[in-house]
Amino acid sequence: MPKQKELNSEVDKRPVVVLQYLTLIHYRESVFNRIASDPRIDFTICCGKKSPYQKMRNFEPQPPLKIKWVKNFVVNITQMHFIVWQWGAIINLVRTRPNVLILLGADPHILSSFPLFFIAKILRVKVCWWSHATLAGQGFLGRWLRLFFYKHADGILAYDEVGRLRLEKAGVEPSTMTTIWNCLNDADYKLSANDRQVTENDRTIRVLYIGRLYRDKKMRLLIEAAAILKDRGVTFVVDIVGDGPELTATKEKSIALDLNDVIRFHGAKYDDDLTQFLSKADIGVIPSWAGLSAIQYMASGIPVITEENRGINHPPEVSAIIEDETGAFFDFESAESLANTIEATYPKVKSLSNSCLKLVREQFTPEAVKEAIILGVLKVNAS
Repeated sequence: MPKQKELNSEVDKRPVVVLQYLTLIHYRESVFNRIASDPRIDFTICCGKKSPYQKMRNFEPQPPLKIKWVKNFVVNITQMHFIVWQWGAIINLVRTRPNVLILLGADPHILSSFPLFFIAKILRVKVCWWSHATLAGQGFLGRWLRLFFYKHADGILAYDEVGRLRLEKAGVEPSTMTTIWNCLNDADYKLSANDRQVTENDRTIRVLYIGRLYRDKKMRLLIEAAAILKDRGVTFVVDIVGDGPELTATKEKSIALDLNDVIRFHGAKYDDDLTQFLSKADIGVIPSWAGLSAIQYMASGIPVITEENRGINHPPEVSAIIEDETGAFFDFESAESLANTIEATYPKVKSLSNSCLKLVREQFTPEAVKEAIILGVLKVNAS
């Protein structure tokens, strides 16, 4: 049996890892706690309390999660765009001098990340980007700058294989990259195939939308698709769970198309209040911009339908939606195609549901993501 002195020596050899994050966003609680509890690294989050995401909740940290608080100076440009400078982050880096510093994705919104990168290099601290691994939408200069930071980093934690391969094709060294996927909190994974409350003899198609209602989400396509299904005589209901700046316009469109009997608005719901909707839905529809909400549906065995045009319009989590395996895609900007896809998907819901649960267990749980992150960090530390 190892002596206590030997055990302490092993602990002391753990690489010190600092994650430079914005705030303690609620949906990261489980994966952060798992990383903090893992004996292979000494993990600290350096972050602020003021969130640039105006409607996102934060969580209160508990041991063993270690936090170094800094001050976020935030300028909100729109509800989705902002600029942040993290006062105190540079001082913390100089004082801490970790083995590995993790920064968020060469994001031009987070201005302090770039001086942190250069200072870490001067201090011989290894730098890793936790990144969507995107290059589009920034223009020539933005693409060049992102590639500069990715190519000169010691490591990249990419959200999906598509992003990893994109950077590899652009010239980033493959050995520096690790695919980590993404996840929600443990509580969002409590439903299984046996918990589904859908009745076999009930031919009503139960469609669910959960999330904020922004213009970019294209809720009009879901409302127009519902009108098409109603005209065809299809038996269905649509539950819309969420609020946002487009809620009033979406309700007005539903009333104008005489859909009050099939579209139901429930406002924002969280945690246990979502269970009643997730347990009864057949299909989750994300009209556009399918991000982490896709995993929320699939973790409950609900296949997801979203808009094609993945290269421009979706975050990395869309890679979890696999045609005829975990969901389907409808034609860009086409409500009729969405209606057709809902009808075509419904008979396959049971087999799709099992595939959703299997994929989530393998790649998109807090435990799976924690393991991928730690292995990626250890690879960077050893490089």
